[in-house]
Amino acid sequence: MSEEKAKQLLEKYLDGAASSEECDQVTDWYNALGTNQEAPAGKQKAAISEEMFQKLRLAINHQEIRKPFLLEHWINIAAAIAIVVSVTFWLWQQHTGHEIPNTQITASTQAGERKKIILSDGSEITLAPLAKITYPEKFLKNSRKVSIIEGEAFFSIAHDEKRPFQVKLPNHLNVFVLGTSFLIRAYHARKEVEVIVSTGKVAIKNEDKLLGTLTRNQKLSFNKTSGKSILNTVRDVRPVEINFNGATLVQVIQRMEYLYHIKIQLHQTSLVNLKTTATFNSAQRPEEILDIICTLHHLKFSSDQNHQTFKIYQ
Repeated sequence: MSEEKAKQLLEKYLDGAASSEECDQVTDWYNALGTNQEAPAGKQKAAISEEMFQKLRLAINHQEIRKPFLLEHWINIAAAIAIVVSVTFWLWQQHTGHEIPNTQITASTQAGERKKIILSDGSEITLAPLAKITYPEKFLKNSRKVSIIEGEAFFSIAHDEKRPFQVKLPNHLNVFVLGTSFLIRAYHARKEVEVIVSTGKVAIKNEDKLLGTLTRNQKLSFNKTSGKSILNTVRDVRPVEINFNGATLVQVIQRMEYLYHIKIQLHQTSLVNLKTTATFNSAQRPEEILDIICTLHHLKFSSDQNHQTFKIYQ
């Protein structure tokens, strides 16, 4: 429905001139749109408010001329105004391409408590004791953002190339990932903020300055006082499960390449659709996982001297 036709239909509804079918259409429209949206700011908000006021004044004038006020008429006017608000906001969103932010949720833990949070995209966050984060009830179409206010949290992020995942930290630090597992320690009482990667790849920025890009078994320590950062290799990283539930061999290869930062070549195209159902642990070396997968499918694999490039063949 065009903007002009929408306005005409609403005016008929407010004037009491709409047919029963048109009234049902407006009601269905209103129910579909919902009323829990936030108003835009600036000139759009002023224009919408003025239009709402004019509609209300016209509706009241019509009621005074035609018949005395009844409770039913007041309810109709209130419903019509709510519809005007929802429809006008919807039209404003369509013209501007603006996405109204979701409700922000705050989660925290007490001393001795741990809590697991599952986000709208399937990503998981495990909060350590005395931690606090905020996250949206539902992520936007082109981004995924959460914030750590205090404490330690372990992230296991669902892979989504179209929507990078961002964690905002104190001291203007930001962590950017596509899909990986990592630990963040950001206590107010400590001088350093730490990011430790279990799987995948993580980029860390201080405002617009790139501090480092971390891969598996790497840790970045940022000194909040000096602004300096140190990148180290560590062994005591937290392992995570790697689940393949009916995944094709191509999907298995893609995920292992990302998680372990390696390259795997598949020689025969006839092997791409072989299915794998198995659960591994990120503490396992990629050679160990490939050995099990190849055994399941009666395949073989080889690697280069640095164990960074692998080949799977029959």
